[in-house]
Amino acid sequence: MTDPYTTNSAGSTDERTRLAGRYRIDGLLGRGGMSEVFYGYDERLDRPVAIKLLRPPGDPPGRPGSPERAVFDEQQGISQKRFLREIRTTASLEHPGIPAVFDTGVDTFPDGRRRVWLVMQLLRGSTVETLIDSTDYEDAPLGISHAAGIAAQVAAVLASVHAVDVVHRDIKPANLVLVPGGFVKVLDFGIAILRGADAPPRLTQVDHTVGTPDYMSPEQHLGSVITAASDIYSLGCLLFGLLTGDRVFYVTGSGESLRSLHVQAAPPPVTALRPEVPAPLAALVGAMLAKDFRDRPTAEAVYQVLAPWASGQPADREASNELDSATADDLDPTRPFRSPLLIAAGSFASPSSGVGVAPRRLNAGQPADLAWRDADRPFGFPTGGNAPAIVATRLSDDEVDADLVQVESLVDADRPAEAIDLLGAAVARGARDPARGLELRRVLAETLYLAEKFTRAAALNDTVRAECLHYGLDPSHQWVLGCAYYAGLAYARTGEPAKALNRLGAYLDNADTAKEDPLRLLQARRTAAFMLAATGQTKAALAAFTDLRHTLATVHGSAATAELQNLDKIIRRLGSATG
Repeated sequence: MTDPYTTNSAGSTDERTRLAGRYRIDGLLGRGGMSEVFYGYDERLDRPVAIKLLRPPGDPPGRPGSPERAVFDEQQGISQKRFLREIRTTASLEHPGIPAVFDTGVDTFPDGRRRVWLVMQLLRGSTVETLIDSTDYEDAPLGISHAAGIAAQVAAVLASVHAVDVVHRDIKPANLVLVPGGFVKVLDFGIAILRGADAPPRLTQVDHTVGTPDYMSPEQHLGSVITAASDIYSLGCLLFGLLTGDRVFYVTGSGESLRSLHVQAAPPPVTALRPEVPAPLAALVGAMLAKDFRDRPTAEAVYQVLAPWASGQPADREASNELDSATADDLDPTRPFRSPLLIAAGSFASPSSGVGVAPRRLNAGQPADLAWRDADRPFGFPTGGNAPAIVATRLSDDEVDADLVQVESLVDADRPAEAIDLLGAAVARGARDPARGLELRRVLAETLYLAEKFTRAAALNDTVRAECLHYGLDPSHQWVLGCAYYAGLAYARTGEPAKALNRLGAYLDNADTAKEDPLRLLQARRTAAFMLAATGQTKAALAAFTDLRHTLATVHGSAATAELQNLDKIIRRLGSATG
């Protein structure tokens, strides 16, 4: 049997495709819905790599300008945007459970088509899907410690990414790889970027559910707001499968769909299929599969429960022979817990912790030149005893204007993280200038949202908006409107629909429709409609979606064909719910 990770030496080396003159494509590993993955070689650094290519589109249907062509073109735009976002999202995440990203670019292939590519770490090992499928659950089920070790490592990755407002949305066995050392790598952050209810109206299908149905949370099946808790439900489905070898729900001849089962049916207890599963683990699985996302534990809490079982510490752990036999297994997922070279106590921060934006308020009587405290230092600056002192100085107007021009250029170039670093430094330097400092923090609040730092964006936009109103700016002022708008969208992304509705209402009630960007107004209305549905205001949501459909059909016509079709689905569903 040929080793797929060994370079194919047949034929001339020069005949093989190279990207950027250095990444040689040697053979196909697999295909997905929107991309192909190859094994190859980085000839400059002398190492094997994985190469992911966005699949070229097929022949477009219909004539130019037809509804069929419009839907096709929209889907191609979504695929490319999703692929590029996967690259940026994955590259920004630093965790041993996430494959490293090495390079990206666009090349012209021999067929003349230009394709986006991503070069990343090549993983040698086995998918968790293969592990489950190859395990005899009747006579020799997967050990409790092995199941806990895999799920705990995934929980650790989720704790890390949830802390920076990333939701994976497709946790399943096929997206997890066990590699030598027993480490679990989480793949495919390609749909992480499509979370939430406020993607731009003409870039995302409104009613398009993203994920794998067997592992999708009730809110994903319903097309509702997606939060970090959605990943916990999927992880619960995964842990259920690791312990039992079964899926939580199956479609049977009863006529119930998989969607209705995940939304309405109570999941079977783990112990019904495997009685020897310890009660604490069975209880954890049940909590992770709660229908209401607010009742599920956090990723960090899941990790804390699972880690002792993975390391074999509980008094009622499995027989010692299982742990002994696992020692020789290079893919044993308990090894990182028994020899924790990469697991440090307390290394998984809660979503509310970490370096963030905590701008000071200018309360009455507070001196304008008050120095920044460690806890107040802006995003991008270290804190603690070893942090360098930040000297607050009065920025000149020319300096502020130059910084804002550079920030705009960085955002336009899709480099918001660099823009945040620049703004953080400017805010720190300009702490003695309340007026220009407020302007810088307003731009920082907006940029945090564009960089998908939603938790921080919501808080800072609220703070800046309150200060603007305190200084006498009118609720219809562009700064106040912008803060309400971005705070509303950010709260929608973090699963706080009541706050999202409040802020979006403040924006829509005070915005001059003749002066506002039509797409921004549409985005706010669309997100507000979803938030009405999320808060159980079905009749109001139906009216909002109906009005939104009328606006889209009138203003955008056939260019909004795909979204109109999806809005029709939502309107029919809400209409049925209201009787």
